[in-house]
Formats: sequence, C-alpha cells, structure tokens
Amino acid sequence: MPRSVYFVSTLLHLFTATAIAAERQNETAILVFIDQPEGRPPQIFELVKQWESSPFREQHLFYGRLKGGLSKLKKRRQLFRDIDGLINRLQPEHIFVGNDRRIEFQYAMHVAQKNGTPAIGHYMDEGTFTYVGRKASSGIGDVVVDNGLKKLFYGLWWKNPATVGASSWIRDVHVAFPELINPLLKLKAVHCLTAASFRSEPLKQLSKMMLQENAVTDEQVKALDVLITLPHESLFEKDSGYKDKILALISTLKGAIAVKYHPRNSCEDALDLQQYGVKLLPSSVSYEAILPLLRNDVTVIGDVSSTLLLTRWLRPEIETISYRNGTENIKFEKLFSDLGIQVR
Repeated sequence: MPRSVYFVSTLLHLFTATAIAAERQNETAILVFIDQPEGRPPQIFELVKQWESSPFREQHLFYGRLKGGLSKLKKRRQLFRDIDGLINRLQPEHIFVGNDRRIEFQYAMHVAQKNGTPAIGHYMDEGTFTYVGRKASSGIGDVVVDNGLKKLFYGLWWKNPATVGASSWIRDVHVAFPELINPLLKLKAVHCLTAASFRSEPLKQLSKMMLQENAVTDEQVKALDVLITLPHESLFEKDSGYKDKILALISTLKGAIAVKYHPRNSCEDALDLQQYGVKLLPSSVSYEAILPLLRNDVTVIGDVSSTLLLTRWLRPEIETISYRNGTENIKFEKLFSDLGIQVR
C-alpha cells in the first residue's frame, strides 16, 4: 500500500492533513509534528496518541524550536538523522506539508530523492499567504546572503521559494479557494479542498476530544454572540496601542462576547480583557474544533487572520469581520473583499 507522510506544525495543518488523509483511504498515512518548542510534548500530540478513529498509522514528534548555542547545532543534526531514518524506513510516495520552507520537509524530500525513490511533494493550504503570497524581500539579504548561508549550512538541497508552496519540491497544492490562490501556485497541480471533507468522523472525534481536554462545553460556544480571535502576543508588544484598539472594538459590540488568543501565547489573557466583561476561550483549544459549534447568527472577528478564511470556507453563513491593526495592505483587503469578509 502506498505511504504518505504529513508534516504539520499548526492545528490548521493537522485538520487539513486529516481531511486529506481521510479521503485517501488507499494509502498508509503517517503524521509528523514539526516546529514544536523543545521540551514537553504539545497537548495536541498527546491527544492524537489517544485518537481512536485517527486516519494515521503512526505519529511522530520532532522538536524544531531548539534551545542553546552549540547544543542547538547538535540537536539539529540529530533532527536530520531522525528524518533520515524515518524516510529510509517508510520510503513514502507522497510527502505533505503546510509550509515548504520548513527544513524538515525539504530534507525529507532530499533524502527520498537521494535514495532513488523520489516522493511527490504536496502543499496544504496554510491560510492567507496561500492567496496573497509571502511578503517579498526588500533587499539582497534574504535573496542572496540568507539563501546562500542556508545552502552552505544545510546543503545544496535547500530551496528558497518565492512564496509559500511555490518551491520546486512541490508538485500538487491542496487549497480551499483555487480561483484566488497566488499566481505562482496556479503553476502546480491544483486540488480543491471541500468543506465536506472537514466533517469526517475522525475530525468530529478529534474536535470533541480537544474541547473536553480544555473544559469547553457545547453550551459555552453556542451561547456566544461574538467571537474575537487575536494574533500572537508579539504583535501586542510591537504596537503599544493594540489593547486600546481592541477595547474600542469591544465597546461597539453587543451580547455575549468571547476572545480566543493565539495558541502559542505565553499568557492566557495578555491584554487583560476579562476585567472588561469579555469571556475567554482557552487559547490551547483549536478554532477548528470550535467552529462547528458556533450558531449561524454569531459574528467572528479577527485581524488579517486565517481563522476568517476558514470561517468563510467552512461556515459561509457566519458574518466575518476583519479589524484594522496597521498591518493591512491592498492584497489582503482585496482577498477579504473577494471572500465577502468585511474590513473595518
């Protein structure tokens, strides 16, 4: 039976990988978590190990955000050895990833090619950059120096794609809105991800497990009138007025309002919004798990966020609003306009 390896680094990648794997039932699917903080395994990895209806035959965890100076280099070499062993053992025909700039994916493709059993590279929709493209480099540094250093440090197999999903390692792309993707991705074999594939029984079970693990009930989600999704806390640190913008937004809203912070935040309520009567949904629970439970008449608000794209795709009846945070550009606004997302 053909084997496929799915490299995932975010919960969106995991849900997309699950949706694809559930439809490719004639293959053996292997799940690999990458780009995770070194130390304690992430909550979702522990849940996946208990996931009875998982479409994945095995699951692995490779830490990517490593600590230390010289020890970091040593750990990265061990990472390469682990990937080498995995690919040599499995000899996969297909390798999927949500970000083809990741060294784990590129090295896995290199190993497969080097061994004479080249795999087909697949890009899975990761959100906004699939459509507007990765921000272009502003100087020679990223294009020449950074790329050259990575080739020197990692190997000549390293490729620096002009935009996410566009590297020569990728043959097929799996996206939600094929007609809106970046022009460079249209040069690949394009596959449309259907909303129906996200309603599979394995995904329903995983969503339920995630909600239970984070003590979130159906009733809590269904009681909401407004859900605000917030970006990583690094954006708050760069913009001292971010909290004031969110409070001004909240002051215009009515009903039961909840906020969900980015899952990688270090603080559960970085902007101290609870004191203003806003409910908190645990940042660790996936938005993909929450989305099916939201009422049809709820409003979802975010910045330049993949959660809004996901909402328009899987729950088009829900009102979606993007608030301005100072990082907007014409490409983002046009994409959101094309998708029927309001920008305020």
